[in-house]
Amino acid sequence: MPKVFQCRRCGACCLGRGGARLDEAGARAAAALLNLDEAAFRRLYLEPGTPPWDIGQDQAGYCRLRQAGGLCRIHRQKPRTCRLWPFLPQLLARESAFLSAKAACPGFRAGVTWAEFKAAGEFAD
Repeated sequence: MPKVFQCRRCGACCLGRGGARLDEAGARAAAALLNLDEAAFRRLYLEPGTPPWDIGQDQAGYCRLRQAGGLCRIHRQKPRTCRLWPFLPQLLARESAFLSAKAACPGFRAGVTWAEFKAAGEFAD
């Protein structure tokens, strides 16, 4: 099966609100990875409220955990949504969602169809 996606570390998937969340265990692991106590990590990176917490955005609208160059500060502990990208349920279920993501993200192989993407998604986790 031809590869349908290769991450370019452009940060397009890090732009915008919603989807990236951490539960208590995820926040604890991410805090430890950054050598922060949990309260400091939550204050710096997460939206207020109860778990699971949305990861906050910077002034440009990018995930607060995105570093210069597009890498994630907590790559080894990043949220499940981020680990699954681009094989998210909504992109696999709706062609319009796939086409929007494909238009925004240069990591999709040129000319890849939704059918090819869905077939590749069956093997992703």
